[in-house]
Amino acid sequence: MSVRTGDRLDPALFRRLAGEGLTSRASEAILVATTDDRGRPHPALLAYGEVVALTPTRVRLTVFGASTTARNLGARRALTLCLVGRDGVAYVKAPARPLAPEPWLAAKGLAAFEAAVEDVLVDSPATGEDASLTSGIVFAYADPERQARESAARIEALRRAVATEADGS
Repeated sequence: MSVRTGDRLDPALFRRLAGEGLTSRASEAILVATTDDRGRPHPALLAYGEVVALTPTRVRLTVFGASTTARNLGARRALTLCLVGRDGVAYVKAPARPLAPEPWLAAKGLAAFEAAVEDVLVDSPATGEDASLTSGIVFAYADPERQARESAARIEALRRAVATEADGS
């Protein structure tokens, strides 16, 4: 059963999403769910190098600009990040808004969004349970070193991105 832990990332979750130690999480995936135009959940996978927590209440992410996820975020501005691991699952629910195009991200065809954390729910393995998680969702990269460089560059670009008021929020 999920337990609501608040309206901000706790210190451990903040450190996990702060963009530090990307190499230790290089193969881990984050499931992001948005809402499509028919009101249905739309899942997609992100890497830790595509998400960064600036503060315990502000998270930025980047997705392909032409993706369904980008369209959903632009139109309905809501997301849930699902962080799955051996220690349990955290669900971060937040409204999101587009950020002004950042040159490095735009050159790669990526769109950036900023999410304001509203709810954090956690499913932790219960003592005495008959089953437990043995891993999260993982990627296998053809060129891990190139992926590490790209991830670090994306995180820095997300940190540089500028919030804009032109979107009406």
